[in-house]
Amino acid sequence: MLEESSSLPEFFDIPESSCEELEGNSSMSQESRDEPESSLEDNSSPNGKKEIRPFIPRHNHEYENREFIEILEGAEKEVFDEALKLESLAHPFSEYYEDIKSTGNDYNLAMNIRALFDNYPHYKALRFMAKSHVWFRRAPPTEILPSIGHSAVHQFVKMDGDHAIYRVILVKSDKYILMACHMNTHAFHRGDLRFVEVNNRTKTNASPYSCLGHLALGDLVAVSELAITEEMSTTLGNMDVYSATPETPCVWMVKMMTLLKRQTFENVPFLFLGNGTAVALKWGQVLNIQIPPMYEYPQNIIFLGSGFIPEKVPEFASGLNEEQHDLLLGLTRNISKYPWSTGTIFSYEYSHYFTSQFDLGHRAHAIPNPDPDGVVELCALMGATAVTAVLVGNFDCRSFRMMETTKVGQNLISFTFENTGYPQPYQLWKPNTRIVISSSKTDAEATISTAFLVGGLLKFTAILSPEHYDFQFTDKIHMVSQTEMPEGEGLRDGFLEKIPDGSNGKRIIEALYGGYPIVDESSEDDDVTYYFPGTDRIVLNDFQNEYVSKLLKKTPLTLADSPFGSGKSMTIATAAYYAARESQLWGNSQQLLVTQSNFASVNLVDITKRYTKKCRVVRFVPLNTWMELSEGSRTDLDLPVMMRPLFMEYVTGRKFLMNSIYLFEMAKYLKEFKLIEVDQMEKRCQTYFRENTFTSKYDFVRLTRLFFTFYQPQIVITTSDCLRNVLPMLHEVSTVQFDEASQMPESALIQVLSMFPKACFGLVGDIRQLPPYCDFTINGHLKMYGVGNTMERACRGDLFPRVVLRYVYRCHPVTTQILGNEFYGRNLLSAVKEEDRNEFMRSRPDIWQNPNFPIMVLNNNTPSIRDLTSMHNPVEVSIVSYLVEALTSSPLYSIHPSNIGVISFYKAQMDRLLQVLADKPVKCGTVDSFQGTEKEIIIVCCTNEVINGFMAMPNRINVAMSRAKQATFIIGNVNGLRMAIHWSTLVNEAERFGCMRY
Repeated sequence: MLEESSSLPEFFDIPESSCEELEGNSSMSQESRDEPESSLEDNSSPNGKKEIRPFIPRHNHEYENREFIEILEGAEKEVFDEALKLESLAHPFSEYYEDIKSTGNDYNLAMNIRALFDNYPHYKALRFMAKSHVWFRRAPPTEILPSIGHSAVHQFVKMDGDHAIYRVILVKSDKYILMACHMNTHAFHRGDLRFVEVNNRTKTNASPYSCLGHLALGDLVAVSELAITEEMSTTLGNMDVYSATPETPCVWMVKMMTLLKRQTFENVPFLFLGNGTAVALKWGQVLNIQIPPMYEYPQNIIFLGSGFIPEKVPEFASGLNEEQHDLLLGLTRNISKYPWSTGTIFSYEYSHYFTSQFDLGHRAHAIPNPDPDGVVELCALMGATAVTAVLVGNFDCRSFRMMETTKVGQNLISFTFENTGYPQPYQLWKPNTRIVISSSKTDAEATISTAFLVGGLLKFTAILSPEHYDFQFTDKIHMVSQTEMPEGEGLRDGFLEKIPDGSNGKRIIEALYGGYPIVDESSEDDDVTYYFPGTDRIVLNDFQNEYVSKLLKKTPLTLADSPFGSGKSMTIATAAYYAARESQLWGNSQQLLVTQSNFASVNLVDITKRYTKKCRVVRFVPLNTWMELSEGSRTDLDLPVMMRPLFMEYVTGRKFLMNSIYLFEMAKYLKEFKLIEVDQMEKRCQTYFRENTFTSKYDFVRLTRLFFTFYQPQIVITTSDCLRNVLPMLHEVSTVQFDEASQMPESALIQVLSMFPKACFGLVGDIRQLPPYCDFTINGHLKMYGVGNTMERACRGDLFPRVVLRYVYRCHPVTTQILGNEFYGRNLLSAVKEEDRNEFMRSRPDIWQNPNFPIMVLNNNTPSIRDLTSMHNPVEVSIVSYLVEALTSSPLYSIHPSNIGVISFYKAQMDRLLQVLADKPVKCGTVDSFQGTEKEIIIVCCTNEVINGFMAMPNRINVAMSRAKQATFIIGNVNGLRMAIHWSTLVNEAERFGCMRY
């Protein structure tokens, strides 16, 4: 139960007047509220225009609909009747509706807003289009409506008369821009009706006041009359829908409309993110805050918020069957889409109760607390929502007009847009955010690479998705928006109640949140030797066997502390194989392997594919992610690849599939990738494509379900980023193993065990390497519960049984010894001989003086150059270029470029290195991107002559120095390196063994 409202903390300073408005505690009567107040009327900007103030709703009453239903007479009725005939014949959607003259009784009798949206008939859209011919002949309104600070608009459910449903997608200083929800309203030929404006002459149902300042992004309105603007041409229908954008001057203004009832919420706990948006307890999306705090965004403080979540309206009018809907999707696939608005919090107050519960967090079961499960659910849900939002990058539902657009090469684009509006976009648009660019031909997808605020402009570079490499900036106006958060299965309110008491999942959660640790219940007498089941069987070492044994003997969660190159991928793959083989005897459950990067999952695929004749394996990669992967990051076991031969069996008719809808989805997928011609398909598919020139894009989620149903994979490999998409596809999971678990977000573990609480879990990773990545927008307790550092916390606190994999198979024995002494307490053992790791050093005396020491330091005294928040060093770039050339082109002994890795501590330097090495398949990246990677030769670029804080972090140095199988070059300022901890050891040892070059 929610407690009484508490006062705000001192630092959270909201003006008292605002608090009164938010709480609705005005002493005015309802009658007096409906009168304008002079103190509230003057909202003019310096240039004399009316500025839209933040919307603060007073109440959400439903009113009886007082909408005036217009009855046309005389000449206007003749114009309407003739226009209705013309629009019905010209409308390209009409042929898909069996009875377009339906009166829409279900619509008119709708008693809730969802029914209203789901039952809007095509005939209503035709009548609205026909009415526009009448409105075209009328004079536009000239009366400026008075402003009022409250009660200016009312909400309704029931609608009569002719109208179309629009939604607010853009808020400007003196107007709103609305977009038609149903494409039936405009189709292809009436682009003038797609976007309309609401201004201070627009009337709203049951109100004499202007609605400016009283609508929010995502609000839905029923427009019942339009009027021409000064942009109207002399004829109707001369704007196609591809020419219309939210920034194109509107042909129409709304003369009369009705605000439809909002889906509201009250007193929902939420927290601020670092960029000013919020995450709430009940929704897996970020929310906008209408009134921000006056100072910084508070950390670790929970508020109770009230606001609304915008409803989503179907793209087409009701009355379509599944096949007709599919065909219309195909017909309209090139019409630009704009994201649906996220929810908005209008008012909020500090919650002492939830803040204190949030502060308990991981101590929920450690101290007396009447509701420990409530604490766990609060923390886990908040953390998971924040991580998902940051992962997808969907913080802003607005679209912006692109300026200074250029395309460089095949896939790089640059653009700017104005940093205007609230919230300011510079807080919400960041690198790695996926974006959609509208075009009159087809929308293009890209990923932001860099984002900088320069004056009042945001400047971006972005990488186009491979399927959109042919995109060009050809339109007069292009709009850009963030990709909507994809649908998927995440944590939901009440998830903890569904986890059975005493289950593995419940015990693990309780241990993580201060409960009893899980002790090792396996017997030392149960030692079993396991073999990797490849062509040549490989015997696991004692430490690997111990981990596999604990996982298979139903230990709820086993920690495998696995240093670099300790054979963890083979250990994980072997455990999954034995678990899959065992599950065949007990119901054929699945085994889930989760990595933290696509590159790491490629390593697992390379190992598991050695036994795919004995076990069915698939790597789950969503198609949009797969399309962006380089060829080196794709595998034969990837879902988009594995689908092809399976679907080909049905599409060619070699196997029969009763469901035609499923068959057509398969056919569209194969046809899209040019894997089959229509005349090679079975007859139903040939007929389908012959009768339908335009077909919708295949539904990849549906295809994925079909694949999992028909193929029934036993082992599924994926990344933490994809969990919310793959989990709904799995039926029963007996083991879950997280690779590189030191980088695993805690929310990923909670998400999986909430769905499969009976499974046994394995966390395999190295706590002395990099922790999970965390964006700046997640901070404080939210970072702890969403991202955390679960494996390190579990190891330090002895929360679960633990195994240490001590044998190192990757590095030269000397490298293993140095790093073992420096970072692992002299606890590592080399499992390889020197002669297995020094072929390069022995063969290249022109480069390497001492073949017995695998680290060489190359001195670079040239100062670095600051590049905004990063650094670069042009001399270092030249050294790397020369070194790569020398390594790859010598007749004595050449290293293939793909066996070389270049690690940079600075992104600006990495960008320059990528340009220089663009024509060679050399992996170049930051330290973070190299975790889980190994190469024969590694070049470490220090760039800066001053070894600052992050470069001196032991886990970061450990990662950089443990990637090479044979040898590592360090390029840096020797004097600076000698003054830094850990680096000084490497420099001194290199000098002692004659591997220093000045």
